[in-house]
Amino acid sequence: ARRNYQQALDIKIEYGDRHSYASTYHQLGKVAEELQEYEQARRNYQQALDIYIEYGDRYSCASTYHQLGIVAQELREFEEARRNYQQALDIFIEFGDRYACASTYFHLGKLAEELGELESAKANYLQALQITAEFNDEHGLGISLRNLARFYQVTKDESLLAAVSEIFGVSVEEVRQLFEK
Repeated sequence: ARRNYQQALDIKIEYGDRHSYASTYHQLGKVAEELQEYEQARRNYQQALDIYIEYGDRYSCASTYHQLGIVAQELREFEEARRNYQQALDIFIEFGDRYACASTYFHLGKLAEELGELESAKANYLQALQITAEFNDEHGLGISLRNLARFYQVTKDESLLAAVSEIFGVSVEEVRQLFEK
């Protein structure tokens, strides 16, 4: 994948198609991230972000900020992660892309949980669940529900059950049974 993306970047550079470098740098960042080469991932994402900013492509910045948040969190740079996730979320909201917000809320929840900010984690996890439910995203719902079940096992927060029951219009007992499986 890296070789192919690098070849694509070389061709774009040869033809001077600077704006399109950004998406290729972003993909190179994803490859490096998958390989746990976080500093390389950060450099590639930052290259992409700089080009998006240079061309005034604000919407495209959002997914790159999101990925920079993931990298910062992996590097345990928690405040940097929070800033990047918040930037991504602000842009998604600005552009009315509610569906894209779900993943960023989920990652903000993971970050808050890692920092011991359990109320914030719960609020972000529930926001992600609400959005995936609105869009009937079965894959996202599965991830959110498994994560919330895990979170409930850790916190035993009964208000979590009530919130999930409200989102789905089922009883608290039904949610409890689901989460305690």
